[in-house]
Amino acid sequence: MKGESPRAAFVEEDPMSQPPNAERPSGIGVLPLGIALAVTLLAGYGACWLVAASQYAAPFAHAWLQLFSAEPAGSTEQLIEGSIFSAVAAWFAALIFAPVYNLIARADRII
Repeated sequence: MKGESPRAAFVEEDPMSQPPNAERPSGIGVLPLGIALAVTLLAGYGACWLVAASQYAAPFAHAWLQLFSAEPAGSTEQLIEGSIFSAVAAWFAALIFAPVYNLIARADRII
């Protein structure tokens, strides 16, 4: 302690000097993946519904819409039902994909 200032004993280590992922586990989290997939599927479904509800309706838009709803094309009921089931499908995919990916990624680091 000779030669050190009295405050040196009380100075904490700078948290910025630690690696950024020191306390975070590596891998894909279910929550961020679920949110990202839900937003992506909802945006795609909404865009397809707008095309189907417009005068420029195209057959390719109807196939995507019928994947998530059995209501008539371009109806408000189809938008609501399809949006709900798009979000459900996104979360289902996230709940399956994230753990499987993390397991395989962990196995890759071991090998």
